[in-house]
Amino acid sequence: MENQQKTTNETNRSKNELILIFFIMLMDVIGMSILGPVAPYIVKQYSGNALMVTMLTVIYSGALFVAAPAFGKISDRIGRRPVLLASVFGSAIGYFIFGIGGSLWILFLARLIDGITGGNMSTASAYIADISKPEERTKNFTLVGMSYGLGFIIGPALGGVLGQINLYAPVVAAGIVSLVSVLFIYFNLPESLPQEKRVQTPLKLNDFNPFASILDMARKPGLGIIILVSMLFNFTFDGINSTLGLFSIDKFAALPWAIGMAYLVSGMAIALGQVFLVKHLVKVFGERKAGMISLFGSGLGDMLLFFAPFFWMLFPIVGLQMLILSPIFSIISTLAVKQVAPNEQGQLSGVMAAVNGLVAALGPLWAGLVYDHVMVGSPLWMGAMIYGLAGVLIFFVREKKSQNMTLIVNEVEA
Repeated sequence: MENQQKTTNETNRSKNELILIFFIMLMDVIGMSILGPVAPYIVKQYSGNALMVTMLTVIYSGALFVAAPAFGKISDRIGRRPVLLASVFGSAIGYFIFGIGGSLWILFLARLIDGITGGNMSTASAYIADISKPEERTKNFTLVGMSYGLGFIIGPALGGVLGQINLYAPVVAAGIVSLVSVLFIYFNLPESLPQEKRVQTPLKLNDFNPFASILDMARKPGLGIIILVSMLFNFTFDGINSTLGLFSIDKFAALPWAIGMAYLVSGMAIALGQVFLVKHLVKVFGERKAGMISLFGSGLGDMLLFFAPFFWMLFPIVGLQMLILSPIFSIISTLAVKQVAPNEQGQLSGVMAAVNGLVAALGPLWAGLVYDHVMVGSPLWMGAMIYGLAGVLIFFVREKKSQNMTLIVNEVEA
């Protein structure tokens, strides 16, 4: 009876912690996505080049690539909570500096600061891995995708409304949202990594080398190809998203509120996909084939966006595309987590954030260059081909079968 009560208390505590970490991730995505409708207009005050718009993402992601593996290893040693506090507070500082404006270099400095401390989502993912039983991971990792989905509903909608009042109002709002998250972490979020499960070896200079950390993870059986698929997906996803606002402006003369509404539809579709689609795809096809469907479907959606003759057509196309794409977020996380030990979750999350940060820097850089020098909207049809390549590669991922696999599918279905 006492053991049953203890188990019940632990389950309730885990649920409360999941609710808190979901709220923190949601606030982080709102802070990022709230800038989407106004960032092209802010940059256009200083430069008319698409490349300068995408440089906001390039600088942020480049800084994230350098810093994220180290923050991941630090969190394996000192815990997730202090790293979350530092990273979310750094985001707040970056947003407020961005709000000062005045020149391009100030905008770039703001994104650099946010990128250096940008371990928010990766550390939150490690937190989820810490408190999740093996049979609960697939279900719990859908919280990451749900936070992106709901965040891309609330953030762009709020950014579009505030942007009609003042272009810098969404930036200030993003800083305030980050400060609210800091308060929630400090006063409500317990530590997820107990002392006995932390890495005891001291940090070495090589631990701050992102390439060494990435190579260490990529050598693990089955993990290298998952990292490659994640890189291709994020390269394309971030590259296309960094120019989609410009595409809407240049081809359809869309206003900030209309661009915000397109992001809102995208976020709603991702959230609905996480709630209703992931469990069915994983149950029927397994994680690997479900990932293939997501990637191929998204490539088709990009081709339809490129050829759309009217702006209103973007709404149903984006909605269906994001619905099909939504499972890939939790699928990649689940496939990767299965490959490493519990005390390596922070390092894994940091490495995944780093490689995705690297390609998130290269993706917008590529998208901006081809947008300027090939044709308007060219990242869409080029990105469709890259999604197709990622879909082929995920076919070769070997899904680890274990005694918990049936439980995982049952938990997802529940």
